[in-house]
Amino acid sequence: MLICQTPARDNRLLLQYDESGEESLICSFGFSVKLRGEEEVDESAFAPPVCRLSARTGEGEQWSLEYGNDRLRVEVELRLFCDLPMAEWRLRIGNAGAADIALESVHLARGELRSAGRSRENGWSALNVGLQSTDMHVGVERLQEGRRHYYDSMTVLHAGDGSRNVLLGCVSFGDYFSQVLVRKKEKENENVHEAAGRMGSKAKADDEFEIWIANSMDGLVLQPGASLDTEKAILLVGDGDHDRLLQAYMSRVAGEMKPYSRFDRPATGWLSWYYYYGTVTERDIVENAEAMKELAALRPEYVVIDSGWFLETGFGDWEANSKFGSGMKELADRIRELGFKPGLWLSPLLADAGSLLVRDHPDWLLRKNGVPVAGMNPSGSDVLELHEKNNIKFVLDLTHPQVLAYLGDVVRRVVREWGYRYIKLDFLVRALFTDQGNHSSVDREQVFFPGMTTVQAYRNAMSTIREAAGEDCYILGCAAPLFASLGHLIDANRMTPDITRRNYVQGQERPSAWELVRICAKAMAARYFLNGRGGFNDPDALVVRGHEPEGLSDDYAPTLDEARVWAGVVALSGGLLFCNDRLSTLEAERRPMLSQLFPVGPAAAVPVDFFNEDIPAVWKLPLERDGQRWTVLGIFNWGEKATDISVSVKDIGFAEEQAVHGIDFWSGSYIASGSAGVMKLERLPPRSMRLVSLRARQADRPQLLGTRLHFTQGWAEFASVDWDRRTLTMRWDREYSQRGEVAIWVPDEWRACSVVSNGIPGSPGSPGPYEGNVLRLNRAGDEETLWIRFEE
Repeated sequence: MLICQTPARDNRLLLQYDESGEESLICSFGFSVKLRGEEEVDESAFAPPVCRLSARTGEGEQWSLEYGNDRLRVEVELRLFCDLPMAEWRLRIGNAGAADIALESVHLARGELRSAGRSRENGWSALNVGLQSTDMHVGVERLQEGRRHYYDSMTVLHAGDGSRNVLLGCVSFGDYFSQVLVRKKEKENENVHEAAGRMGSKAKADDEFEIWIANSMDGLVLQPGASLDTEKAILLVGDGDHDRLLQAYMSRVAGEMKPYSRFDRPATGWLSWYYYYGTVTERDIVENAEAMKELAALRPEYVVIDSGWFLETGFGDWEANSKFGSGMKELADRIRELGFKPGLWLSPLLADAGSLLVRDHPDWLLRKNGVPVAGMNPSGSDVLELHEKNNIKFVLDLTHPQVLAYLGDVVRRVVREWGYRYIKLDFLVRALFTDQGNHSSVDREQVFFPGMTTVQAYRNAMSTIREAAGEDCYILGCAAPLFASLGHLIDANRMTPDITRRNYVQGQERPSAWELVRICAKAMAARYFLNGRGGFNDPDALVVRGHEPEGLSDDYAPTLDEARVWAGVVALSGGLLFCNDRLSTLEAERRPMLSQLFPVGPAAAVPVDFFNEDIPAVWKLPLERDGQRWTVLGIFNWGEKATDISVSVKDIGFAEEQAVHGIDFWSGSYIASGSAGVMKLERLPPRSMRLVSLRARQADRPQLLGTRLHFTQGWAEFASVDWDRRTLTMRWDREYSQRGEVAIWVPDEWRACSVVSNGIPGSPGSPGPYEGNVLRLNRAGDEETLWIRFEE
């Protein structure tokens, strides 16, 4: 548990966590309030606070600290937890003066953090989870001494020796955007040493950081006598188990934001964008929906029409263009007839400069100094159709009653009249921050709304959309803020930039196809812990074609190994699964990847080397079915040369002394750990990955080793696996209809047995086609079980 010492003469709070007699973590911090047009006021401008221990229970302690002067009242409400070294607090800001005040920003914490008592020569790194999906700088970065690092919402500071993680940020996000700033200090801070002395600490100074946790108040006006609460901040200390730390954090976030969705699994299906881009036609949609019927065994749910269907006048004019001559309702009906639910792309918070909407309702546009605010510009950072890039896209005033009515009308027409049961809402962040500047920076250009904060205006607009769509419509947020979208607003959120990008101009500067795979994989690894905790993660579409689209250029023609890398990332994400290729032209060698990923796995894989400053190379997915436990491991070579990768079995959930073995999903080859509890993959080719199912080896009898059917190698395929009197029986799951190769491990003492099975080609009782100790079965029939008996 963290220990709190009430403020002394510096008016600061001090929190301390002692892990042992020699190690401790000390955080000394105050607060500050910035009023518009005035200097910042910090805790030193107030008299010593009135401090009260308001509650002490078996769950922890609650403190209240009241600061005041002739203009401001600030109350700090602090909670300490018994079961975790964790503190949460928020500020209540009151106007004690006689005139209105406009709040620009509030620092919930501004002070120092010291990790003491242990030398960490490997330095520190930090997690940058980003603001929204298209951020290009998501991942882990090394903290550089003297440099101030910026993070949205939260961060985790990681000691390079793996012994400590410290999470800083906010757990609530309903009213204000939150930022965290961290600067690793080059020299000792005397205030922290003085504070440590007050706590009786004898720990020797080690690593020190300046920290800031801030809320953007967006000029919100407080009248005399009025008050408001900031978001709730958190300090959480953990050991080397980053997943336990992040799951504890998300539990606190869920407690504040109350996420809810009627959908208990990620959406699946097909969407049009990455093959057809904006050239998509009604005929293209029907062709691929008909082709999807051949994949009915995969149980895909939705067929989604992406951008390219609406009027050429642009965003805001949400009616079918000439390429969709039958109309959007009729196309939705046709998709349903083919056995799927229709989905549609929209960008409802923006309006094209040349749209009929802007012509007819110029008063609906948000204005700054009388000029409409442009969320997207021809010179901006977003990738659109070429003709769209030439148009400015204005931000609608999300506080205007008629705009809110318009949003509700558009969504009701799409969902209730036309019949679309899935809507993909894109460029949401462009109504909150323009495309000028870098999102991962304090210098980005925020959009401000009259009378409420940017977050409040956004959540109010999204609540209007949700009410119009209803709970039974699946809503995907795309380019949506990660944490400010939590609640009941959306069911899933995109986590990556676009996996492919169409070329519009020869010689255009842009990441290569492989660089985009790396960027997207890095984002998915950094954000894995969000999946299923506040909605589902969308890794973007499964694009595995080996050629560019007909008549278009996007430089995306991955090798088979590269396609498997992206398929592995999508599979291990545990999130939405939408294939995207034109099914009639997808190469035969790549088509199996579709069936191998459907259905979606049960959860997101945990990156073992999460704080890898490049991209994590080892991702683990623990699985359990009918009492059987195993782990699927994704092992990636992100480099340009073949490399050896070693994995400790202890790091992936097995006992160090356990013999562990399994099957590589792509090749079917057998893999086993060595005597030292390490599994080594030698000469893994560049730009490739392995999906390996790992099980503790049964020394006394045969066991299921893996399959070539579904990437989980047993979780989707089998309802149960039983061993009884020399017979191994695998009962097929009723919802899984694929059949194919299954690998069985047979110990040496069992290999002399006669084998009888309904899954061996040839006559019953013939010796199995062994490869070492591996016996491969292959059953194409519709029997309920696959069995193999070893006779004496």
